[in-house]
Amino acid sequence: MHLVVGTYERFLLGYSLPADLQEGCQLQRSFTHAAHQGPVRCLDAAGPWVVSGGQDDQLHIYDAKHNKDLGFMMNPGDGAIPCLQFYTPPGAQNPSHLFSGSDDGSIAIWKAGGGWEHLKLMRGHKGPVRSLSVHPSGRLALSVGHDRGLRMWNLAKGRCSYTARLEAEADLVAFNASGDAYALLCDKLVTLHSAAQEGAVTARLQHSRRVVSLLQQQDGAALLAGTDDGSLALWDLRAAAQQPVFELAKAHSSRIRAIVAVTPAAGGEGPPLHLATASSDGVVKLWDSRALSSSSSSSSSSSLQELAQVPTSGRITGMVLSAPERKAAAAAAIGAGGAAAAAAANGQQAQKKKKQKKPQQKQQQQQQQQQQQQLDAVADGEQPQQQQQQPLQQRQQVQQPAKQQQQVQQRSKLQQQPAKKQKQKHSKAAAAVADADTALVPRVQTKIIKKKKKSREEMQRAVDAAIGAAKPKGGKQQQRPGKKAMNQQKSS
Repeated sequence: MHLVVGTYERFLLGYSLPADLQEGCQLQRSFTHAAHQGPVRCLDAAGPWVVSGGQDDQLHIYDAKHNKDLGFMMNPGDGAIPCLQFYTPPGAQNPSHLFSGSDDGSIAIWKAGGGWEHLKLMRGHKGPVRSLSVHPSGRLALSVGHDRGLRMWNLAKGRCSYTARLEAEADLVAFNASGDAYALLCDKLVTLHSAAQEGAVTARLQHSRRVVSLLQQQDGAALLAGTDDGSLALWDLRAAAQQPVFELAKAHSSRIRAIVAVTPAAGGEGPPLHLATASSDGVVKLWDSRALSSSSSSSSSSSLQELAQVPTSGRITGMVLSAPERKAAAAAAIGAGGAAAAAAANGQQAQKKKKQKKPQQKQQQQQQQQQQQQLDAVADGEQPQQQQQQPLQQRQQVQQPAKQQQQVQQRSKLQQQPAKKQKQKHSKAAAAVADADTALVPRVQTKIIKKKKKSREEMQRAVDAAIGAAKPKGGKQQQRPGKKAMNQQKSS
């Protein structure tokens, strides 16, 4: 496992976690990548992949398991990439899709792993997308923007299905692990909303300082927040109290940019066993959170024990945990609407399979009809002796089946051509997937370079044609006669 840190100085830094997390353990740097040409705005990790979004309109992809730089993809929208998130199906080990927000208010959907293909660009926000969150079922997503808008996206159709106007600009939106609730962060206020009750507010958590980062407990019982003054605050979501039940002042000397659960609790119940935090001053800390309790009765005994810290010598903008061997929770899609969404997804897959079988059955029926027509045509056409005795009109009627046979053969050839083209396309796609470990963008750059060469050649041809048209037919310019030649002409 690695802790991957993004910095304002455009670097991605990886720190390997020791097998035994005890007091005095060390976080050693495992890799350093110059990811972007500007600050790293966001990053996420799932399976072996780590993707970062930067100020330079690029998405950079890394294979953390084999320590490989796989290249970068250009943002299909305009502007920087302030947020992105992987989607991993429940129970799967590798992600299936990647979602990225843009400063122009658009959200791009990518095919993750292997091909890394851009699938859809959804537009809706009138300003930069501040944050987005995908439901564990993969059927819908939420996003908040600079325009104070909250939008719900139907991922099956690729369009916005609901829009709400917020009282203040939201900095973050996040579904919980079960998908039955989501949290909205607006400056010093964190509101919890029920997904089953059309977004009804279930809790309002207030803090005296600006909240920068959030971490929801897997069972939804508690929420941990990092503030701009470097403090950590814990709320009990089962109680009606708005004030935190535990607070660690000055956990960092600067604002806490990220909180990551390193070791989740057994069975998903209770707080994580180990935490990692990163602040803007460039320090990453590892904590033992087994003594942390969200209940108000045991809040006095709650504590966080610092195990290790490492200075990165950079201004941290974000941090994620890369655990390639860890699978997504199988019960993540269970919740309000989660099971129904999963059932709907299975139903749609069955319908797709039926639709795929129908064209095959039609093709088989057409082939059988064509064979029967060919046999009938041959049977009608094998009468050479009788055709000589028949009048001209009857001969033309007998010759019609032969023409039909030729037409049938031509149609069968035309029907086989698209199938061959499809096979060629599939073979090309398979070759592209096989070469996915190489850089992604050089392919696009070669196309652009070829286009530039063609345009220069055309311009050179046009210039040569214009110069050739300006020259005289003899190929040499006619010289003006001198004074001696003029005098000789006059005397003559």
